[in-house]
Amino acid sequence: MLVAACSSPVPRNDARPEPWTEGPALPSPRLEAGVTALGQRLVVVGGFDQNVAQGLRITMDVTMFDPVMRTWSALHPAPVAWTHTNLAGSSATIYMLGGHETQQFTAKGEAYALDTDSSPPQWRQLRSMPPGQERGASGVIVAPPHIYLIGGASTNAALATCLDYDFSSDTWSMLPALPAPRSHPAVMRMSDGTLIAAGGLASLDSSSAAAEVWALPPGALQWQPRTSMPSPRGGCAYGTVLGQLVCAGGELGLAALSTTESYDPVGDKWTSLPSMPEARAGTQGAVIANRLYIPGGSASLRFEPTNQLYMFSLLDVTE
Repeated sequence: MLVAACSSPVPRNDARPEPWTEGPALPSPRLEAGVTALGQRLVVVGGFDQNVAQGLRITMDVTMFDPVMRTWSALHPAPVAWTHTNLAGSSATIYMLGGHETQQFTAKGEAYALDTDSSPPQWRQLRSMPPGQERGASGVIVAPPHIYLIGGASTNAALATCLDYDFSSDTWSMLPALPAPRSHPAVMRMSDGTLIAAGGLASLDSSSAAAEVWALPPGALQWQPRTSMPSPRGGCAYGTVLGQLVCAGGELGLAALSTTESYDPVGDKWTSLPSMPEARAGTQGAVIANRLYIPGGSASLRFEPTNQLYMFSLLDVTE
């Protein structure tokens, strides 16, 4: 009996990519570290790298992640050991603009820059914040040559004041203050220059998580109200993806959160997105190639740093 030959069908994988994925683990755990994008690299500076039982150490280590090679590498250590660092990146330079020192979270106003393309790379000191304006835990917006620090936390209180650092002239100036104090807000800059501040903590206590959203158009003398966040929170890992402010995790009351939402500032509308794989607080986020990177943090509101790297793609969210 003759049997006709036939080729086997080629297997197909039509599954869509998941919006949340996990990347290579950090070289060491980090909690309340500074996080920024530097070109197409992710930079993590300082923060706690040990839990309470281990001594709750604050590290000076600076580590950088290459999303293409999927590798971590070390940069020159920071000049100070801080948590809640206001970290920014522009061109080939990393800026440390204030933060918190020691386990008492003493607010510091010194500023430093690392020119990564210099040989060898060395940190240099910049002009400090104006006296009385020392802070960490601000919302950070980069609009070269300006770096805006929105709100933040002094040693004893959340702050409403906002600072503008011009790195082309190494000078500080004040922006209009927020309508109310906020530390750990989520922030963004629209294409027309309007600044957006969302949520945050009204005090140094996570029980004071807020949902208000404010906008400061160019040249405006005061912030204007926008549609509030669906979920009050402070300390979410945030970034601007495809013109939207994505806010993932954070803290509310006694709990770390996994909730993820995005804000369309043009339509003044919030959208619920797939939650993080695990609750996460005590970390920041940075956007590279339309993907939000979230390194370290803690799954609870305890001092338990992790070394996980979560990545979120808004393009892979299904309706």
